[in-house]
Amino acid sequence: MPESLSSASSTSSDFSGACSIHGNAVVVYCRDCEVMVCDTCLTDRSHHKHDFVTLKSGFELQIEAATKRVKKLKTSLMMQTAIKSQVTKAKNDLEEMFTVAKENVAEQYREIRELMDQNMQQAFLLIQALNQSMIQDMDQLVRFGEEYEEKKKSVQQAVKQLQRTQDTDDATIIMKIDEVETGIEEIEDYHRNFLDVITFDNRRLKALEDSISKIVQMNKDLLPRPWEFGENITFDDSETHEHLRISGDKTKVQYGVSLYPNKRQKRKQKETVANVLASQSFTEGSHYWEVNVRNTGRWTVGVVDQGWLKKGVQALGQDRLSWALQMDGDSLAALHNDDTIMIRESVIERLGVFLDFKKGRLQFFNVLSGTVLHTFAGKFKNPLSPAFSIESQEGSTAVMRLCALMPKDLERSYSREDRRMSSDSGLERAMN
Repeated sequence: MPESLSSASSTSSDFSGACSIHGNAVVVYCRDCEVMVCDTCLTDRSHHKHDFVTLKSGFELQIEAATKRVKKLKTSLMMQTAIKSQVTKAKNDLEEMFTVAKENVAEQYREIRELMDQNMQQAFLLIQALNQSMIQDMDQLVRFGEEYEEKKKSVQQAVKQLQRTQDTDDATIIMKIDEVETGIEEIEDYHRNFLDVITFDNRRLKALEDSISKIVQMNKDLLPRPWEFGENITFDDSETHEHLRISGDKTKVQYGVSLYPNKRQKRKQKETVANVLASQSFTEGSHYWEVNVRNTGRWTVGVVDQGWLKKGVQALGQDRLSWALQMDGDSLAALHNDDTIMIRESVIERLGVFLDFKKGRLQFFNVLSGTVLHTFAGKFKNPLSPAFSIESQEGSTAVMRLCALMPKDLERSYSREDRRMSSDSGLERAMN
């Protein structure tokens, strides 16, 4: 031990404390690690070539550092003298932003409805025109029927006259025969047209119905959107990793040994993985939730089968009972059953997850860009729980947040049909 510290033991009695690692009485202060250390710390070479001072000097250094931080904090607070007014202004700006967004959404839905109403009205007009045309043709059949009945009698009489004069060689007879043949052709055309009209062709109507069916199918392909099944989920804090901190409302999880770790803690806090599940699990229906991963660093988000829980702590997506999307630096990958599929997407701030239990579909979205990142297809039989993993990097704090997709005052059992009725009434209010 350096000679300058020979009196450390005599002063340590004035400052009680035990080593956080070995439990022994501390003897000196390590300036490199910013911690008090004991005799064992000095001999196990964990502080090899470090700079030591007496405990009293160490306390003075810590007090000096804390004083500087307090001064810096005061300076920061002085720059925010009008906190209340700034928050009020920010809230007003926020309210205005959401009001504009609601108006824009209402306007777009109004446009969709106008387009659909216009399309429907044109379809009805086409049906009405076809109907009127066919009725008109049938009415004409009745009128023409009377005329052709008289013409048929006239033709029959003309034929009888021709039969009586068939032995003559008068040229006018030939002309009369031509007239009779023309009359017969007109009568035959009428009967053919009669059959066409009364056994009308409905293919045009069928073509219109098929066209409308295609429009409906296109809308079904577009709707419902995943966010129609949005719900608020929370982190399960009943069993959490020792280094995970879950907020009181269970919507934020943070990884870290300490919010302000000293240098030694930073070195000890190596890159480790920590999993946390949601409080909710799903056995049927469709569900959608969003996760803010902007300040998460390395993360994994997915779902796990209830059987996965029985296998103990493990990484997500490494077996057949878990499906996940993982971001590691600039590399994004879909993981399942120890199979990795790389995805070309490097920037994700808000991740959407859509689960259709019945169809066996699990989709991941880049919410801000609207991109479908990956889709898992399979068969789900057991309850599935949303699962999350944070991987802390040295010297950084990882934070993950669950996003609110439903107003808090609505019950969890609020059905999609109820939401649709509510949104319809809300749209009507916004339009009026």
